[in-house]
Amino acid sequence: MEPNSSLSRRALLRAAAAGAAAAALGACQADGEAGGPATKAAKGSNAKGSVTKPLPVPGKLREAPSLAARVKAGALPPLSKRIPESPYVVPHRWQHPGKYGGTCYLTASAADDASIGQYMYGHSIVRWLNDGMEVGPGLAQSWESNDDFTRWTFHFRKGLRWSDGAPWTTADIMYWWEDTVLNPEHPEVPPEEAVSGKGTVAKITAPDDVTLVLEFDSPAALTPDRLADTVNRSVGADWLLPRHYLRQFHPKYNPKVTAKDWYVEHDNKANHLSNPDCPVTTGWHLSTYHEARNAVWERNPYYWCVDQAGNQLPFMDRMVWNAVKDQEVMKLQYTQGKADFAEGQHTNIDLADVEGLKQAAPRTGVQVWYWGSGSGSGSMFFFNYDYPDEAMRELIRKPEFRQALSHAYNRADVRKSLYYNTGELTTGTLSPKAPEFQVDAGSKKLYRSWRDSYVAYDPEKAKAILDRIGVVDKDGDGYREKPDGSKLVVRLDYPADTAKANIRKNDFLRRDWKAIGIRTEMNPVAPTSWSDMWNRGELMSNTAWEIGGGGIMSWPSWVIPTIPDTWAPLHGQAYIMRGTDPAALRKERDVSPWKRHPPWVLPEKGSPVGRLWSLYDKARLETDPLKRNRLLWDMCRVHIKDGPFFLGVVADYPQVILVHKELQNVPRRENLFLGGQINTWDIPVPAIYDPEAWFWSDPGKHS
Repeated sequence: MEPNSSLSRRALLRAAAAGAAAAALGACQADGEAGGPATKAAKGSNAKGSVTKPLPVPGKLREAPSLAARVKAGALPPLSKRIPESPYVVPHRWQHPGKYGGTCYLTASAADDASIGQYMYGHSIVRWLNDGMEVGPGLAQSWESNDDFTRWTFHFRKGLRWSDGAPWTTADIMYWWEDTVLNPEHPEVPPEEAVSGKGTVAKITAPDDVTLVLEFDSPAALTPDRLADTVNRSVGADWLLPRHYLRQFHPKYNPKVTAKDWYVEHDNKANHLSNPDCPVTTGWHLSTYHEARNAVWERNPYYWCVDQAGNQLPFMDRMVWNAVKDQEVMKLQYTQGKADFAEGQHTNIDLADVEGLKQAAPRTGVQVWYWGSGSGSGSMFFFNYDYPDEAMRELIRKPEFRQALSHAYNRADVRKSLYYNTGELTTGTLSPKAPEFQVDAGSKKLYRSWRDSYVAYDPEKAKAILDRIGVVDKDGDGYREKPDGSKLVVRLDYPADTAKANIRKNDFLRRDWKAIGIRTEMNPVAPTSWSDMWNRGELMSNTAWEIGGGGIMSWPSWVIPTIPDTWAPLHGQAYIMRGTDPAALRKERDVSPWKRHPPWVLPEKGSPVGRLWSLYDKARLETDPLKRNRLLWDMCRVHIKDGPFFLGVVADYPQVILVHKELQNVPRRENLFLGGQINTWDIPVPAIYDPEAWFWSDPGKHS
C-alpha cells in the first residue's frame, strides 16, 4: 500500500457507510520576544480542527532567545543540529505564532502524577488529531502496511535527539522491546497494540536507525490507531526508552548489576516523571523534582516540533506542577489564582465549583471555559461481575437484577444536582462521540437505543422485576433478601479519596434503592489498596469512575472485559493471559478462581462475556471497515440485551476548564473538531492540543 502520514477514522467510516462528525488546541510563556510573523489564524480565531495532511516545513526556523544565547556561548549546538531534517509542524487551525518565555503553573495530586504526562505527546510514534477522529504523524513521519495489514512499516524522522542531545534511533524502541518486554526477568508484558487478534505477540524489527517493522500473524488494520492511543512512558506502554542512559542499570550491558530484582532500580531510573536525569523527547524535560512538593519542567532544546511560522516549540520556558493531594485544597488554590490552567478530569473540578471560580476570576485572571467531556456515563456504578460470594455473584449476573436497579435510579435528580441539567440522561454507554456511532443514521440510532435501554425512572417496574426473580422481602423488615433467603446488601465501594461528587451520587443511589427495598452500605477503601482488591475480585462494586471518550477498538475494556480494571476483573485477567501466558490457564484449572495466581476465570458457555470476546476477536482480525463496524454494533447489542453492565447518569456533559486570560492558543470549545472529548485516557488531553504552542501575551509578567 502507499505510504501514509495521516490515517483518518472519518475515511474509514465513510468507507463503511456515510457520515462523519463535526472538527481542535492550546498554549503558555517569558523572554517576551515574538516567535515569528503573523499568519491568517489570529487571536480569538474560530478556526476549527486540525489539518491532517502534513504541513510543509517553513523555510526559516527560529528558536527561543534563551537558547540562541546558549548557542552563541558555545553551550549548545545550533538549531539545525538539534532538530530533525523534517520537524513536525503543529497543524491546528486556530493557532497563531506566539512569544517565547514565561512559566505556567499547574497542579497535580503528586509531583510525579501520571496526569502530568497527559500534557506531552512527544513520546508517541503517531498521534491523534481532531478529537480522536484522525491519526497523524508523530516521531514517525510516515508509515504503510502490506495489503492484508499483517506488516506495518514506520519511517521515523532523521535527526531526532533525546533531551540530553544523544541521537534517538529505533534502537531505543528495540531496547524497550527486547530488553524489557521480551526479557523473562523483567515484569513488562507486551501491550495490546503489539499482540495480534489471535493473541500472538508481534515480531518487531528495526532494519535501520529510522525504520521499524511490526509483523503480525493475522490482520492488524488498526495498528496506527492503537499506537496513537496514549502518550507513552507515563500512560500506556513505554514503546521507547533512552538506551544510552539506561544500559548502565541493566545486567545485560553492565556486569556490575547483580541484584535479582535489578529491574526495580532500572525502572525507577526510566521514570521521567520523577528522575530528572532520564532523557525524554517531550517538549519539556524534568529539571527539578521534590516529592510531595513540586516538579519543574524546563524547555527541551532538542524538541522536534515547530509551529506553522517555523518557531521551535515550546514557547514557554517551563511548566511547574505543584503537588496538592487534597482535592479541596486544590480547588481553594484555583480560587486564589495559584494555577494558570486546569481541566476537570485531572483535578476533580466539577460544575458545582463554577460559581466560586467565576467570582474569583476578576481577582485571579483565571477564566472558566468548557470543553465537551465526551463522557458516556458521568459518575457511574458498576458491579463486580466476578464477585466471590456465589449467591451474590449469581444475582449480579442476572440481567434482570441490574435492570431493576437501573429503573429504580432517578437519574434526573442527579443530573439536576451534580450536572446542573447539562448533558443527556443515559443508561450508561460508550461516548456518544465514539467513531462507531458516527457512521450513519443507523449507528446514531443504535447509540440512542443503548442510551435509553434502561434509563427510564420507573420504581414500580423495578419492584415487579425484583419480585419476578425472587428478590423479595421474606422476613418483613422492609428490605428484600436474595432468592435463597440470605441477607442482601449492595455495597457501594469507592476509594476513600474519591471526588465528593461520586459520594453525593452514591447518596442518591442509596435513597432510590432503599425506596424499592434494597439495602445498601457505603464502603470507603484505602486508595493504596483499591486496585489490588479490585483485580483480585474482592470488591462488590465501583462507584467512583466514569467512561470517557474513545471507541471500542481504541479502548475496548468498557465494552469487552480485556483487562482486570473494569466490570469483570477475573475475566479481564484471563483475556490478558490468553495472549501472554496461555499455559497458566491450564495449570490452575482445579483451583478456585479467586485463589489462582493471579485470579482469573474463563467465560461460561453462552455467557455475554464469551460472546463479547468472540465478537472482539473477529473485529480485531477484520480489515473491512463496514464488516468491522457491524461486529462493534453487535457488541453494543449484547450490552442492550444482557446489560446494563454499568449504570451512568449523563453523557457528554460540559467539562470545566480553567484558563488564565493571558494564556494564548488554548482552543475554545468551538475550535475543537467534536467540541472536545477530554474525559478519556486514550485520547490524551491536553496533549492532543499541543500545549507546547501555548504562550503568554506578556511573558514578562509570568516569569
